[in-house]
Amino acid sequence: MPHLTIEITENTRLACSQEELLDEANAALLASGQFGEADIKSRCITLTSFRQGTEARERAFVHARLSILDGRELAVRQALGKAICEVIAEAVRPGGAEDNVQVSVEVVEMERASYAKQIVSGQR
Repeated sequence: MPHLTIEITENTRLACSQEELLDEANAALLASGQFGEADIKSRCITLTSFRQGTEARERAFVHARLSILDGRELAVRQALGKAICEVIAEAVRPGGAEDNVQVSVEVVEMERASYAKQIVSGQR
């Protein structure tokens, strides 16, 4: 725990690779002191089919979903969301002066009582 999924529209320009973005996001989560290093799992998904608004113009967005086990205070959840939002916003490069890229983050609590995890090792 946690699980971070970053959805990026295919027309979003980044100042780094998606792998580097994940490295930065993982580092921010580790720096929060809320998670163990090996417990942080992240991935980027490039969206090839998407819409934003109703106007026929090219727009871009990035949305991240951070899933964590329940029980953390609101202030902690807000700080985690803000940290991830800042990492992503730093990596995004708008195309021109008229272009905006919307960056959003949602922090979702997963029910601890029903969450299952098992570590499978090579030693059996």
